[in-house]
Amino acid sequence: TKKAGLINMTSFQLKIIAIVSMLFDHIGAVLFPEIIVFRIIGRLAFPLFAFLLTEGYRHTSNLKSYLIRLSIFAIISQYPFWEAFGYDAGLNIFFTLTIGLTALYLSEHYQSFLPFFILAILADLIHADYGMFGIFLIYIIYHYKNNFKKMMIYLIALYSIIYLTGALTAEYGAIHYYIQFFALFSFVFIANYNGREGRKAKYLFYIFYPGHLLILSLIS
Repeated sequence: TKKAGLINMTSFQLKIIAIVSMLFDHIGAVLFPEIIVFRIIGRLAFPLFAFLLTEGYRHTSNLKSYLIRLSIFAIISQYPFWEAFGYDAGLNIFFTLTIGLTALYLSEHYQSFLPFFILAILADLIHADYGMFGIFLIYIIYHYKNNFKKMMIYLIALYSIIYLTGALTAEYGAIHYYIQFFALFSFVFIANYNGREGRKAKYLFYIFYPGHLLILSLIS
């Protein structure tokens, strides 16, 4: 168990913050695209989900069941995802997490970075949410968990390569690249994770994700 930080966060609390942040993000994207603050709040979500995935991988007693569960909800969530964001929106975040979990296993099994590299390219090719960036983010969080300073250096480098480059080369909408850097504030919560699960809420995110997308699509 990790020594508790000043905030003393459990994985349940991190999950709630991630879900609330994601809800703000999607309300902004679907209903109020002109209000950028919704999207800024939403930047906290994915790094927290990526971190929780790595913790799930470390502690799961049945990796096969974990992968199957992610895969099933990836399929279940795809229609609500398309309805909310359009049929050109690619694949939902469960596909990214499934690929990331697979990469974690293969990378550790073969003691190589190559599975991450190959699967990151795959994530881009199939247009999974966050694509290559998302898989590399999972890699950095997992491999540098015990060296927070080094983790942050690599994360800032990753965000700069992907999003700063994107902003500087964008013909329009550069602000949507710049706001991605607000995601780094999520690591304030991660730094204060105490290694405990907290309340049991195994299926909270699995059910909430397609459910809230379907409701948002109906409202819009």
